[in-house]
Amino acid sequence: MSVIDPVVLEIVEGTLASIEAEVEDAIGRTARSPMIRDQHDFRAGIHDRRLRKLTGRSYSALVHPVVRDFPIEAMNEGDIFFHNDVYTSEGGVGHLPDLTVTVPVFHDGVVVAFVQAFGHHDDIGGMVPGSMPSNATSAFQEGLMVPPIKLYDRGVANEAAIRIITRNSRLPDHIAGDLDSECAATSMGAKRLEELFTRYGRGVVEACFDHIISKTTETFRREILPKIPDGTYVWEDYAEHDGVDPPRLHAQRITLTKTSEKLTIDFTGTSPQAKGPINHAGDYADGNFLKKWIAPVLRNLADTPERMAELDVNEGIVELIDMKFPPPGTLLTPVFPAPTNARTFVILRLLGVFAGVLAKATGGRMPADQETIRYTGITGTGPDGEWYLYREILGGGSGGRYYADGSDTIHIVPDSKNMPAEFIENSFPVRVERLGLATDSGGPGQHRGGLGYDKWIRVLEDATFLSIADRSILQCGAQGR
Repeated sequence: MSVIDPVVLEIVEGTLASIEAEVEDAIGRTARSPMIRDQHDFRAGIHDRRLRKLTGRSYSALVHPVVRDFPIEAMNEGDIFFHNDVYTSEGGVGHLPDLTVTVPVFHDGVVVAFVQAFGHHDDIGGMVPGSMPSNATSAFQEGLMVPPIKLYDRGVANEAAIRIITRNSRLPDHIAGDLDSECAATSMGAKRLEELFTRYGRGVVEACFDHIISKTTETFRREILPKIPDGTYVWEDYAEHDGVDPPRLHAQRITLTKTSEKLTIDFTGTSPQAKGPINHAGDYADGNFLKKWIAPVLRNLADTPERMAELDVNEGIVELIDMKFPPPGTLLTPVFPAPTNARTFVILRLLGVFAGVLAKATGGRMPADQETIRYTGITGTGPDGEWYLYREILGGGSGGRYYADGSDTIHIVPDSKNMPAEFIENSFPVRVERLGLATDSGGPGQHRGGLGYDKWIRVLEDATFLSIADRSILQCGAQGR
């Protein structure tokens, strides 16, 4: 690797983090839908021209499907790409409400990076308001599917595509406003990156990118992997139901093999794909998305909690993990058009399964398990005669840790928020009568689990209640073999 000025490297790395935060802040301030604007259920990501994720604050979607369908050499300044199709996203989109916007970054007429944003939007059509029908048996029931398209071509909006997307939403103004927000924010982020390349030159900046990624690889190889003894370990846990069949256990199994400086994660033993929408299409791009999704669990093996908080998970982690998927037709290898809108029951449970198998390998040095997340909502017609959709995503407490209690009411999306009671009451015909922590919900112990919500909502007009939740039958825990 070439010698890099450490000051320049620090500036480039800090600038990437700053751009990512600025893009997210811009979206949060200007988006229209409460799910994006108020709950912050979205992420931004910065990727280089080799499609490698450079930033490590959180997960993000992938650029792979865009480049697959629109070669880099054919991209132009002012182009903005859009997609939400689960099965053409290379594993980077989990369900149709996750709309994804991608902007290429140019320097001297050449694509040198990408800025991307994706998030959970209010409604993209389908059987039910909110586009999450718990009884769906086909992706065609879940909403509008859009493979990668050009939403803007050389700065000119594809008005026909925008009309189709908004027409298929029950909240067209929200979708339109969100798309404007995300296109503007990611374009701003692209300009910031262009300024970085102009200041230091492509060679220096790309060398910094290489160093940032290799630093993550070497840090995890040196500090984390040695904490896992060589060997093979197995753990599995279950989703309780799929929304269609009678409640039964849908297994998710990981066989972890640690050899030398590599982890192999084998998902063999995972249950067949479900009739209902709990499937997750993870077996694309060699599991690139899943590797970066579950890798943050490894940070729990850091020497101290303070060091854990310093560790980023970017593309550098991919080199250290191999994944083996079962043949098509399982919860993680579903065959189109298997439904996926409630894939959180699987993909979030995988975090607990990975933590469980690591706990077996390391003598329990992992947080206890937690539930996934709960989608709740109320929809109906308000006193003004207008249709409304009030929806919220609530997180339970995280599992207790060896050094501290679990975190209270935590959501898997970093920096996410619960919906403020004042906003709810001003926007929808409901009253929030109680909001607080659920006493003793974390269970007993020297280091208890985190507490959950205690939220009481009175509905003031006839309405329909929406709910998708797991851990209704089984308490937190898992079975090891």
